[in-house]
Amino acid sequence: MKKGLKVMRIDEMTLEEKIGQMLMVGFPSPTYDDHIKELVREYKIGNIILFSRNVKDGKQLKNLCNDIQKDVIKNTRIPALISIDQEGGMVTRIYKDATYLPGNMAIAATDNPENAYKIGELAGKELRALGININFAPVLDVNNNPSNPVIGVRSYGENLEKVAEFGVNYIKGLQKEGVIATAKHFPGHGDTSVDSHLDLPLVEHEKERLYKVELYPFKKAVENGVDAIMTAHILFTAFEDNKLPATLSYNILTNILRKEFRFKGIIITDCMEMNAIAKYFGTAKAASIAVKAGADIVLVSHTKKLQIEAFNEIKEAVLRGEIPIERINESVERIIKLKEKYKLFENPYPDENKIKILVGNAEHKEIAKSISLNSITVVKDENKLLPIKTQKVLAISPETVPISGVDDALMEKLSFAKEFVKRFGGVEKTILVNPDENLITLLIEEAKDKEIVVIGTYNASLNEGQVRLVRSLLEVNRNIIVVALRNPYDLLKFKEVPTYLCTYEYTPLAIESVLEILSGNYVPQGRLPVSL
Repeated sequence: MKKGLKVMRIDEMTLEEKIGQMLMVGFPSPTYDDHIKELVREYKIGNIILFSRNVKDGKQLKNLCNDIQKDVIKNTRIPALISIDQEGGMVTRIYKDATYLPGNMAIAATDNPENAYKIGELAGKELRALGININFAPVLDVNNNPSNPVIGVRSYGENLEKVAEFGVNYIKGLQKEGVIATAKHFPGHGDTSVDSHLDLPLVEHEKERLYKVELYPFKKAVENGVDAIMTAHILFTAFEDNKLPATLSYNILTNILRKEFRFKGIIITDCMEMNAIAKYFGTAKAASIAVKAGADIVLVSHTKKLQIEAFNEIKEAVLRGEIPIERINESVERIIKLKEKYKLFENPYPDENKIKILVGNAEHKEIAKSISLNSITVVKDENKLLPIKTQKVLAISPETVPISGVDDALMEKLSFAKEFVKRFGGVEKTILVNPDENLITLLIEEAKDKEIVVIGTYNASLNEGQVRLVRSLLEVNRNIIVVALRNPYDLLKFKEVPTYLCTYEYTPLAIESVLEILSGNYVPQGRLPVSL
């Protein structure tokens, strides 16, 4: 069974098998559990999404991907697409054994598009070895809104040409190594101030502006052979007067993406359980609307009941004649062709030997480390506080916490302040992401007699307590170094800070890199991908 499956033909498939190919589902555990078994065996589901809840380490992940492929092939006769959101940086689902890779804004801060190719290549080598064949990356949203709560550093920045260039390079690196790249979130989630996990964002720009800015990186990705595009649950009034978000819009998916851009790959929806869809349309009902609009694969990431309802809703819409069978066949044909192109019929399984040689190897870690080091940006150092030469320091930072719907509740707890004090000495205070007045008062007292106060901020621009803390500290001590541990936009809230650095992500890799810069061991190279 391990070598050479026969490629399925459409006319050999039942309607249920076809619909199973058009759904991608998630399940709750790190083993091939009853939830997913039932969906594969009873509903012929042909594609799976993994989250960090499904991942413990390399060995377990390899076994899981193996079990998925065996059972999916046995029940559907077609290998599975196994996907993951391994964007790098703040959205990293596999952080044990695999190489921890920098995220988009950090890569863009190196100002070298070749680095995006290298990171795509590394991600491709490691994911394919582990048995994952489609990555939901890169994010091609142009982040031109500082109050965007969900994209931010997941974007390559605010310059549309740079976003396109870095994104295309990443796509080429990833796909060269046998992993399908997914440009997201079409037609652009950059200029929103609402997280679509929580509600339905609205973008009211004119068509001309949308084509010039938001759509530009996606058009370039299509021209350069990206094989999958993920839709955004966002209402674009210029394209859609029926109050339908892009995911459900025939005009956006079929007229613009298919006909105008001539996109030949597969269109995947973002998760249909997100509030932008579930709250206004209902997950199951929306699944059939998305298929009518032109989506090839409908993503339902979490709830078994909703996954089954989505299957049934699509099937009933076909039987009622609402969705022509030709529309279904078109998508299934595309999906099977893509699985064939990526040699899944030849061998879809994890590769034990490659895992040993490639996954998390020293060379990969070295490349990631060097790109991370080159990304750290010193925006200003007016009082010449760098490098740090004193131990009379107060170091403050929040712990990592999930702050948007895509963040992982399971990501490891980090404290920049703790790591700083281990390296330089001084007093460490790890605080809540939104400190209250009592805590601010205590920290002000602590800061008065220190030679330097180093404070790590974590999206302070969206957390008012951190802003009050920095401003209050400035009143008692002018020697303040702010390290923005995620969004670079924090500076806009306290422009009078004398020394300001950006790491673009709160990860072990970025902390190690910024400590190197603070110690003077390394000359900072990073350049801001957004304007402050």
